Amino acid sequence: MRTLTLAFFFTFHITTATANPVGFAALTTPGIDSVVWYPTSETTPVTIVAENPVFVGVPVVQNASVAGGLHPVAVLSHGYSGMWRNQAWLAERLASAGYIVASLNHPGTTYGDMDPLWASEPSNRPKQLSRVLDALLADKSLAPQIDRNRISVIGHSLGGSTALMLAGGAFSTARLLEACGDSTDKMVCTVYRKDGAEADAPLATTRDSRIIAAVLLDMEGIRGFTPESLNSLPIPVLALAAGIEDPALPLGWESREQGARLPTATSRYAEIIGATHFSFMSACKPGAEDLLGEDAYVCRGETAPRVELHAEIANTIIRFLNAGTQLVSALQTP
Repeated sequence: MRTLTLAFFFTFHITTATANPVGFAALTTPGIDSVVWYPTSETTPVTIVAENPVFVGVPVVQNASVAGGLHPVAVLSHGYSGMWRNQAWLAERLASAGYIVASLNHPGTTYGDMDPLWASEPSNRPKQLSRVLDALLADKSLAPQIDRNRISVIGHSLGGSTALMLAGGAFSTARLLEACGDSTDKMVCTVYRKDGAEADAPLATTRDSRIIAAVLLDMEGIRGFTPESLNSLPIPVLALAAGIEDPALPLGWESREQGARLPTATSRYAEIIGATHFSFMSACKPGAEDLLGEDAYVCRGETAPRVELHAEIANTIIRFLNAGTQLVSALQTP
């Protein structure tokens, strides 16, 4: 995989600061808490969503009408014990750039709804994303405005593995556990072992042919994917990594290994300088560290303001997704 300098991504400027709020609504997906963000021309009334005493929320106009024209789609997958609110900042920026964005709370791996059985059935997470996409494409108010030829998936942490499965990666729990060995310090190994992952779990193959590009945000679990499936990925993939080393997520064992294993011709890898694993989550409010106590690491360690990192990350993703459609055309050319 090619490691990129930021010059690649900033050939021209993309504005990610939202001058006006975006549209926001609940998305009806049976058995799954899911929401959708989208561009709108409406500017009032404004509501702040995804806010709590720790994290900054984003302004939206709830149940606004979607802006005219066809819009590309992105579906977002949060990390282990996360929630859709964690990437509200990214959903807002994508919607401001013209995307319709669906996100969800993954049953079994979301905060307040944890089920250790997920580790024995890793294909459930990508299947949940596909169900959300089904619901979005069937939504009477949004479906007419969707460009069905431009659907992408974005995932953070464990959600990165979820996104890579939808892209065509085949995940083997046995491969991951073998790579982990007796390690007790790597986050992905700890999570799978804690939740009872079994080496004889079936190979997770959940390619969704509607997805034309994938973005991995400081992903965990690359060593669980079979080399054959990675070499034959049919769509372009962008892997963004936190530039600050985390002992639980060693760059050489996780992110940079993505750079070595994903196909060079259609994949891109970049490290976000100054970012930690948690920089891909919402910005922290002043005083958040005191409220979090022993979990204050979620808001610490960055060497640049998180809002600036968010702008860089969002610009990079949008630039890639726009170029990604051209990569798909090249892949499909005989």
